[in-house]
Amino acid sequence: MDSGDKLHLLFFPLMSPGHFIPMVDMARLFSSFHNVHCSLITTPANPITISAVNVITIPFPDPSVTGLAVGQENLSTVPASGFTTFTSALFHFRDPIINLLRDLRPDALISDSLFPWTAAVARDLHIPRISFHGAGAFPLYVSSKVLSQLPIQTPSFSIAGQPHEIHLHKDGLPELFSNFDMLRQLGEAEFTSYGVVINTFYEMEPSYVDYYKTNMKAWCVGPLSEFGREGRVEEDHEVLSWLDNQPEGSVIYVCFGSLCHFTAAELREIAVGLEKSGERFVWVVRKEFEEDEVKEEEWLPEGFEKRVEGRGVVIRGWVPQVKVLRRAAVGWFVTHCGWNSLQEGAVAGVGLVTWPLFHEQFVNQELVVEVMGVGVRMWDGFRRRRGEEVVVTAEEIAGVVRKVMGCGEEVEMVKRRAKEYGEKGRKAVEEGGSTFEDVRRLVEDLRARRRERMLARG
Repeated sequence: MDSGDKLHLLFFPLMSPGHFIPMVDMARLFSSFHNVHCSLITTPANPITISAVNVITIPFPDPSVTGLAVGQENLSTVPASGFTTFTSALFHFRDPIINLLRDLRPDALISDSLFPWTAAVARDLHIPRISFHGAGAFPLYVSSKVLSQLPIQTPSFSIAGQPHEIHLHKDGLPELFSNFDMLRQLGEAEFTSYGVVINTFYEMEPSYVDYYKTNMKAWCVGPLSEFGREGRVEEDHEVLSWLDNQPEGSVIYVCFGSLCHFTAAELREIAVGLEKSGERFVWVVRKEFEEDEVKEEEWLPEGFEKRVEGRGVVIRGWVPQVKVLRRAAVGWFVTHCGWNSLQEGAVAGVGLVTWPLFHEQFVNQELVVEVMGVGVRMWDGFRRRRGEEVVVTAEEIAGVVRKVMGCGEEVEMVKRRAKEYGEKGRKAVEEGGSTFEDVRRLVEDLRARRRERMLARG
């Protein structure tokens, strides 16, 4: 191919782990294609090095403008009370991004969907804007159907699925549904964009991918964790060695992502429940910010770690989750149903115990349990924390853990389905797989557009 076929793609991720890391993996994925040059925008407090990808660092809006503290440039560094302040600060990136697009003139801007203003900016500069959705086709479908029914008048309601009927609860809808102005901006931005890329693979939710593709240009690029697995530099963690010495399928992994906050009472119920279950476990406890901090003596039962020594491990902070889930010893994953976590669990072929907390997680639970059939609910019916109350008791936790680590017919069926999806996910990213072909088609689409533009210039 001549130099006229060389594409330059510019990636603009949201500064939050669940959005930033997948887009880094996506930039790595596209850069692996011949004659595709990728650049990724970041800020000083979000440093990253990506092989074969050009990283462009721009200043985060000044604290005097945003109201954030110095260094609070990622949602994971902001206490719960600062969420709105952080999202409002993102609009101050507009002018620096305009200048960058004018200087670079990329062949496409791949922007996180939560930067809706980039649609108008890119359109004015005649640059295709492709929206990145961190969630999958199923939650996007649900969102579109719920929007057509607003305002929801009843506590629980149903929407027609593809082909499954989907049962939802009003209080389990994403918080974004209460922000009508932002919903309007997101809808307008997507309608005027060149297309969307979705972190999913066709075999995970085929009916919902088909529905989305009939309504607009869309390409599946997931599971992105598969592309990042080889290229991402991560230190090995001591828990990996511990897992390698446990029997196959004998460990339940408990982790609720980087943004989920628990009260001391809830953490104590989890600890007591895991101990009562008698099963092997790895439990990752998020480090809290000073404002949100729960002192360990308030939630960790005295002598807990000594009593579970040998069969249970408590990790304070971070673990390489993809590597943990790929260990043969891990049989089940208790998850908050964040999109990245549930997809990583599904592709690893482990069963999921669902414990949704906020955002689109209650919607994702329906996909996991009712559509894919790879999960078991931590509780029946609808529950959501109100204030300091405990949502799940230690007895309930112990009961569910014992159930999934046992050998009942329902559990065995879920485990079989999980392994099937794991195989499908790994095949999707191989050459000739569904995701590989979608990405190839998008690259060729953008190449053809570049050629046409160059011919028009003479």
